[in-house]
Amino acid sequence: MNPIAQRLAGARTRIRTWRSERPKTFYALAALLTLSLTGVVAVVALLLAVNYGAFGHMPSKQELLDYRNDIGSEAFDVNGVSLGRYYKQDREETDYDDLPEHLVQALIATEDSRFYTHSGIDWEAYGRVLYKTILQGEGDQGGGSTLSQQLIKNAYGRPDLGYDSRIDLLLHKLREGILARRLEAVMPKEEVMERYLNTVSFPGNTFGIAAASRRYFQREPEELTVRQAASLVASLKGTSSYDPRRAPERNARRTDLVLGLMGRAGYLTAEEVAEARADDLCMVYYREPARAIQAPHFAQEMKKQTARLLEGQQHREGRPYNLYTDNLRIYTTLDLRYQAHAERAVERQMKILQRDFERHLRGRDPWETDASLRGAVRNSDRWRSGRAAGLDSLALEESFRTKISMELPVPNGEPLVGEYSPLDSVKHSLSFLRAGFLVLDHADAAVRAWVGGADFKFSHYDHVTSRRQTGSTFKAFVYAAALREGYDPCHRLSNALRTYPDEDGPWTPHNSDWVHGGTYSMHGALTHSSNVAAVKMIMETTPEPVVNIARAMGIRGEIRPIPSIALGTVESSLYEMVGAYATFPNGGEHAEPYFITRIENGDGEVIYEHEVTARRVMDEVQAATMVQLLRNVVERGTASRLRWEYGVLRPSIGKTGTTQNMADGWFVGSTPALTGGAWVGGENTGVRYRSGEMGNGARSALPIWAYFLQNMESDTALVAQLGEEFPEVPDDVRRSFRCAEFVPPVQVVEEVPADETPVQILPVSDVATEPEGR
Repeated sequence: MNPIAQRLAGARTRIRTWRSERPKTFYALAALLTLSLTGVVAVVALLLAVNYGAFGHMPSKQELLDYRNDIGSEAFDVNGVSLGRYYKQDREETDYDDLPEHLVQALIATEDSRFYTHSGIDWEAYGRVLYKTILQGEGDQGGGSTLSQQLIKNAYGRPDLGYDSRIDLLLHKLREGILARRLEAVMPKEEVMERYLNTVSFPGNTFGIAAASRRYFQREPEELTVRQAASLVASLKGTSSYDPRRAPERNARRTDLVLGLMGRAGYLTAEEVAEARADDLCMVYYREPARAIQAPHFAQEMKKQTARLLEGQQHREGRPYNLYTDNLRIYTTLDLRYQAHAERAVERQMKILQRDFERHLRGRDPWETDASLRGAVRNSDRWRSGRAAGLDSLALEESFRTKISMELPVPNGEPLVGEYSPLDSVKHSLSFLRAGFLVLDHADAAVRAWVGGADFKFSHYDHVTSRRQTGSTFKAFVYAAALREGYDPCHRLSNALRTYPDEDGPWTPHNSDWVHGGTYSMHGALTHSSNVAAVKMIMETTPEPVVNIARAMGIRGEIRPIPSIALGTVESSLYEMVGAYATFPNGGEHAEPYFITRIENGDGEVIYEHEVTARRVMDEVQAATMVQLLRNVVERGTASRLRWEYGVLRPSIGKTGTTQNMADGWFVGSTPALTGGAWVGGENTGVRYRSGEMGNGARSALPIWAYFLQNMESDTALVAQLGEEFPEVPDDVRRSFRCAEFVPPVQVVEEVPADETPVQILPVSDVATEPEGR
C-alpha cells in the first residue's frame, strides 16, 4: 500500500475510534461538570444555612459589638469602697492602651501572623487545617483560626450539634469564620485584640490577661517583661500542659519558640531574642484567696434586694439581669467604718455574754426542754435533706446518733475537730447565744451598719431580718398612740393588779419587779417599763390605735388588736423596729429603711435609683414628746445602765425589752443623728437564761449599743456623725412633764389602842408575777 493510502487508512481508523469513544468522554465530562456544580450549590447552601442560623444562633453585627465578658458585679459602700465582687469567673478587663506592645506582638507572631492583613479569616491557614481535619481525619489541628475566630469561639462556645464530631467541627469552623468576618467589618483590630486578651482563659483557672499576670507574676499587664509576656502566650497552647508553674520545662521550650517567632516576624532583633531567652522568668505565683465579702450578712440581703429591685427589668439581650455575669455596679448606704465599729461591739459583747451564760447554766443544757432540742434537729439542713430523700424518722434519728469525722464551728474561734454525731453538732450549735445589730441614719433611714450575727462562718442566719417577740420595746407604740389620741405625759395610770378578759381566758399582767400599786404618770410608766400601766394605757385607747401607728411606722407582721400586744407579744425584726424608732427623732416622719441607692449596668446606665419618701406619722410636738419620754428611760429608767455603767454621756434615747422567760433581749435607741437596735437570744426560744436578772435586754442587748457608741466616740473621723443634740424641746412639751413619775399607794392607818402597833394597809401584790415584757 502506497504511503498516501496508508495515511488515509490511519485517518479512517482514528475517526472510527474517536466516534466509538466520544459518548464515554462526553458523559464523563458532563458528569464531572454536574458534580462540580452540585458541590458548589451544596457548599453555598451550607454556608447560607450556617449564616442564617440553621446550626445555632448567629449574632448580628450589633450583638457582636454589644457582647461583654462575664466579669461579675461589684458592690460599694457609701464612700465608694468595694464591699466585694460577685462572679462566676474571676475576671477584670484591661484596656488596649494598657497592653504592652511586646505582649500583642508575641500573640500575633504565635497565633495569627497575618492579623493585620486579613479580614477575619486567614484563608491559607484555614484551608490547611480544613484539609488535615476533614480529609485526613487528624482532628482539630489548631493554628488555622484567626484571633477573631478564636474570640468568637471563646465568647459563644461550641455547643454539641448532634452530628459526627468532624461534621460538628466543620460547622463550627464555618460559623466562626462567618462571624469573624462580620465582627471585623464593624470592629477595629485594636478592639479585637483587647477583647481577645480579656476573654481568653490562661492557666490556673484565670480568665483574661489581668488575672493571669497578677496570679503568676504579681504584676499588672503593662509591667510584664518580654519573657513573661511570651510565657503567658506560650501557655495558650494548652493551659494545663504549658502551665508555667506546673510544667515549667515545657512552658520554657514553648516560650523560646514564641520568642523565635517574634524575631522571625521582625518584632525583636536577634540580640533581643537572645536576651529574652536568657532572662529570668521571675515568676511570683500567688493565688489570692477568694476575696471575702465585707459585711457578709448585709451582702446576703443585698443580693436578694437587688434581685427584687431588678425584677421585670431586661438586659439588652432580652433576658433578666444576672448579678454574677452582667457587670452591675451596686451602690449602697453602708459605711464600712461604722460597720467595723458595729462588728467589734457585737463580738465584744457576745464573748462576755457567752461566758456569763455558760456560768449561769452551771452544767445544765442550754435548751430548757427536749422539745427545743427536737425542734432544732428537725429544722437542721441534714434532717430536711434526709426527709426530702425519702428517709423515715427512725432512720434519720439513727443517723443523727452516728459519729463521723467533722468540724464544729466556734464563733470567732478555732473549730473543734473530732468524731461527733450530727446530734452533737445540733447541741453544739444550740449552746451559743445569737445576736443582731442594725444602725441607720434616721434623717433618711439609710442603713449604715448591719451585723446579722457574731460570725458569718458560724451561722449565715440573719438576725437583722429574723422575727422574734419584741417585749417592752413595743411599749413605745402604745404611748405614741396615746399621744395621737390626745393623752399627755402626766396622764395617771394605775399600777394596781387587775384581771382582764382574754380570748385565752382571764389574764392578769404583772410587773417584772413584782411591785404593784400606786399610780404612774404616762412618762413614768414608760421610764420604768411598768407592764401593768402599759396594759391600762392600751385598754383606755383600745388596741386599734396602737396597731395603726405600728403599721404606719413600718411593722409588717401580724399585730392582733388585743391588750397583750402592749407587752410585746408582737413578732418583728430589728430591721422594722429600728426603722420604726427612727420616726421619733426624725420629727414624726417615717421613711422606710433602705440600703441600695442606685444600680448601674455594664454600660454605666442607671437602671435603679432610690428615692427617699417620708410620710408623717406624728406631728412634731408629739414626736418631740416621744423623744423626751425615751430620753427619760436612758437618764433614770431601764436603760440608765448606758450612763452609769458604760459612761455614754452623749444625748441618747432608747428602750429596753425582754420577752417572756427571757428568751429575747432587745434595745433600740438613738443619738441625735443615728438610730440603732440590738437583739440577743438563743437559736430558738427554748435556749435562754433562767432568771430575769441575767437575761433582760438591759444586760444582754444594750451593751452592744453602748460599745458601738464608745467605738464611734473614740474615732475622731466619725464622732461628729453621732450628732450633738436633739432638737430643742418646746416649752409646752417641757411643761407637760411636770408631774410625779410615781405616786405610791395611799397609806391608811386605823386608830388602835396605845399599846398596839399601827397596821399599814396597802393594795394587794401578787408574788406570782411575770418578767418585764410578757
